[in-house]
Amino acid sequence: MSLLAGWFSPLSAARTALLSELLAHEKLLLFSEGSMTLELELLTGKRVDVELRFMGERALSGEEAEFLGVEPASPAMEREVWLVAAGTKLLYAHTLIPLGCLDAEVRKALDENSSEPLGRVLTSKGILFAKERLEAGIVRCEAASTDLEMDVESSLYARRYILYNRGAKGWVIKAAVTEVFSPELIGGQGARG
Repeated sequence: MSLLAGWFSPLSAARTALLSELLAHEKLLLFSEGSMTLELELLTGKRVDVELRFMGERALSGEEAEFLGVEPASPAMEREVWLVAAGTKLLYAHTLIPLGCLDAEVRKALDENSSEPLGRVLTSKGILFAKERLEAGIVRCEAASTDLEMDVESSLYARRYILYNRGAKGWVIKAAVTEVFSPELIGGQGARG
């Protein structure tokens, strides 16, 4: 995935250009701090499921580790999914969870429920979570474009954030989540990058 125009926070003056051609509901989705799964279900009127592309482990790059506030080369769970409603791919999500920031019970739940959205897995375990460092931008994402049968050079709207819950005994979960929106949701025929 390559970033085309920089990441912008909801309060950034530079976000005006990013948002200028979007409809109100598209802007809300891009900067929503709520459950994306729930919002997509409300928007489509259909249940949102996961189409798992990949799940495994790897070491974090320096840039990924810096974003998460952990040591470079830390081992992490990596997950790539599509959020899908009635067979329509709506949102490509890439998640990195440092293993040192993941409770064993949460890891077990994620392994056992790999076909469920991350937020739904956490909610089913009674785990509240928050988001920080929410930023939006325009990206090129070969995986998303290919799956959507678009030109791999297509520009798409995306956002990234840290999803977290830290309890008295340490991290329950801390994850870097990057979400790439299908033009079905944001941007019509793609973003202008």
